[in-house]
Amino acid sequence: MQTWDFDKGNESRDSKKANFTKFPVGVTRIRILDDAPFVRWTHWMPQFKRSVNCPGRGCPICEIRKQQKANSEKYTYGMSRRFAINIYNYETQLQEIMEQGITFFEDLRDLMMDLREKGKDLKDAVLKVRRRGTDKDDTSYRVDIDVVEPMGVAEQDAMNSKIDLPDYFKPHTPEKILKLLQVRENHIEAWNEIMSEGSDESDESQEEIQIR
Repeated sequence: MQTWDFDKGNESRDSKKANFTKFPVGVTRIRILDDAPFVRWTHWMPQFKRSVNCPGRGCPICEIRKQQKANSEKYTYGMSRRFAINIYNYETQLQEIMEQGITFFEDLRDLMMDLREKGKDLKDAVLKVRRRGTDKDDTSYRVDIDVVEPMGVAEQDAMNSKIDLPDYFKPHTPEKILKLLQVRENHIEAWNEIMSEGSDESDESQEEIQIR
């Protein structure tokens, strides 16, 4: 779903090539291209070092987690809420998908509310993202408004080439997830084979986002 109401996200692909935002240490300037972020649930599968998009009803991993919770057992598979939005990155000069945690997007929402008080929208501003730290334990982000100015040609072109996030991140089917759960060896080869079945394969980056 696309929403700024993050409480709604608590309810639990297009073959187009996508670029994912990677913030280096220091300052990166970006512009938001969507009206709201896309929110989804994912399951981390450690045997593949990959995540799948939860289909909700009928999800085999959700069923495993339910049974493990009932038996007071440790969860085998993780579950996390992911936030994604289309941006224009002034440093790479590319349209990208930016994935970050809820704290980052709450900061974005606060900036959006400040801009609306002035009759502006988030898309009207160039944002400055400052990253500190290099690993998951010491990394932090600060997001500020750099300048409020109209989009130029590059940003308009990026708007026209945005990724359809609900389609790109569409849930994996229960059948596909069940096949993954049955794999016992050659995990990466099996992943590639199973994920290439049908037409819902995406180029989603599997790099884990540092949740802040």
